[in-house]
Amino acid sequence: MQLSRRFGRLYGGVIYDAMCFDLRWPRPFVVDPGIKSAWPISGGAVCGPAFTCRGEPVRDPQHVDDTVRIRMFDQFFPGCVQVIDTGGDREVAHFGDISGKIARKFGCIGAVIDGFTRDVGNLAQDQFPVFCAGAQPVDAFGRWQIVNYEEVVSLPGADGRVSVYPGDYIFGDPDGVLVLPRAHCDEICKLAEQRQERED
Repeated sequence: MQLSRRFGRLYGGVIYDAMCFDLRWPRPFVVDPGIKSAWPISGGAVCGPAFTCRGEPVRDPQHVDDTVRIRMFDQFFPGCVQVIDTGGDREVAHFGDISGKIARKFGCIGAVIDGFTRDVGNLAQDQFPVFCAGAQPVDAFGRWQIVNYEEVVSLPGADGRVSVYPGDYIFGDPDGVLVLPRAHCDEICKLAEQRQERED
């Protein structure tokens, strides 16, 4: 949690510079700029370890199974950020205010989705940050569902697919979303803090 607080005092640009120019990080880590905050975030950045999950469209009504999602909520931990790989689905809203309320109850502080949300007004009222490709009202039940969690997922990136491992740090602010490799987070944070101090 201390690392999350330190990252929370930074901003995306200075973290990007630390990874790009100081570490010369060789793999994509900037999430596609089309994935942005669904509502204006107050209070700075959202930062925490990734809790990854993957979903798929439901091809047959007989295959509807919400039990995976229910079990998933019980595995959330304080300060995590839910990362949803939708499998490229663009037919439904993959998140909503009820999902946000349940996620928060189990310790989650925000969500990053390579798809859509709904209930944006309620999410904003609840102050639950969601970074996504947009909003639409179509409910996911019976059309799309979570099929697994805490596995490596990928999101579209600014310069290639961005792999997200469970426990990688997610940093989201008004500029967008960065995925910070878990093993290097302390070094990234120190370098970014040094850059911000020089800028200040």
